[in-house]
Amino acid sequence: MRINTGAFIGALLLASTASFAMPSIQHWQTTNGVNVYFVATKGLPILDARVVFDAGSVRDGEKAGVAALTGALLELGAAGKSAQDIAEQLESVGAQMDTSTSRDFTSISFRSLTDVKALETSWGVLKQVVNEPDFPKADFKREKKRTLLAITQREESPGILAQLALYKEIFNGHAYGNAIRGVESTVSQLAVSDLEHFYKQYYVANNLKIVLVGGLSTAQAKNMVEGLVGKLPLGIKAKTITTVEAVQTGKTIHQEHPSQQTHMLYGLPVLKHNDSDYFALYVGNHILGGGGFSSQIVKEIREKRGLAYSAYSYFHPMVEKGPFLIGLQTRNKKVEEAAATVKQMLKSFIEHGPTTDELIAAKKNIIGGFALKLDSNKKLLGHVASIAASNAPLDYLNTYMAKVKAVTREQIADAFQRRIKIDSMVMVTVGQTVRSKK
Repeated sequence: MRINTGAFIGALLLASTASFAMPSIQHWQTTNGVNVYFVATKGLPILDARVVFDAGSVRDGEKAGVAALTGALLELGAAGKSAQDIAEQLESVGAQMDTSTSRDFTSISFRSLTDVKALETSWGVLKQVVNEPDFPKADFKREKKRTLLAITQREESPGILAQLALYKEIFNGHAYGNAIRGVESTVSQLAVSDLEHFYKQYYVANNLKIVLVGGLSTAQAKNMVEGLVGKLPLGIKAKTITTVEAVQTGKTIHQEHPSQQTHMLYGLPVLKHNDSDYFALYVGNHILGGGGFSSQIVKEIREKRGLAYSAYSYFHPMVEKGPFLIGLQTRNKKVEEAAATVKQMLKSFIEHGPTTDELIAAKKNIIGGFALKLDSNKKLLGHVASIAASNAPLDYLNTYMAKVKAVTREQIADAFQRRIKIDSMVMVTVGQTVRSKK
């Protein structure tokens, strides 16, 4: 039976959008120029917020690890309050706060009930953490020691070693190639003054974006954000991140490790935020290795050949070119077969692209599951934060499914052929070499 695929996908689009309303993202700037993104929700009396500073590990310079350590210390002492004081105040009203550092950003995630007492208390703590961190020496020494221990323990994790080795190679000489937590030689030399200097340089209004999702009015949100960061120094905007250069020559790197399985990663830098090829590459990768059990890689690697329990591929857009990766774990004696299979599968996909049936199934899966990505404040916060951090259009979520629907087989094949250069890809394996018996 012949199927009108356009009408079929259109029906799916209508069915998936009928049950939920697309969020409306409001945007404004505070008096000191901080960009604010707000989605008002109805239902649960909860506010989720994210305070995003352009203060990721890419800003470390020669002091690798300083961004992550600065972020870790923020909520361990502020405005004269100890880490215990901060934790107890938040706990007393059922609020949560957590800080994380990536290569591009350091973010403070916040959640609180929206009743007056809870919000006044929790938002007040967040304000002190953002504006008045103390970087207490005792907590600094403890966190630094913990970081150094984590750096040492990396040597015991073949998965982490594989990623670090791959990033170092594909981001050759670029700050993206450095470990977010730094290395022993630099972290051991860090002092409280280094954190204070990093904070003063990067935790400024010019480097900040704030996202709020929850049961507030626009007037409430504006008043709260102004109170939170209205007095934060304007500062100097962080410099544009250095361009990630294309990998010229691919290679295979093996690192010996006494493990029963070998961790394998295969990749290269490809994608920036708001890339014009994003949807073609995203839908294509869903078919190749991002769609779980229905993807080509899982079917071939796991189901047909039994080489690995889990295999995957993904694009990770960043401010500068982020990686495209294929990853799996396999038995040490199956490394050569797994590597050859991965390379051949990618080569075939680049040359031929997906089938019509695969494309229809991928669109059905992506569009059908889209509502689940927005079914909670916290999930919605993550998507709006990504929109804010990447400077994507405010209607990004509203046009998302239409853009997925519009992707063609020809666009996927063209994008993969232009962007994924097999001769430039780097394969890293970390595991124990199996010696053939003579």
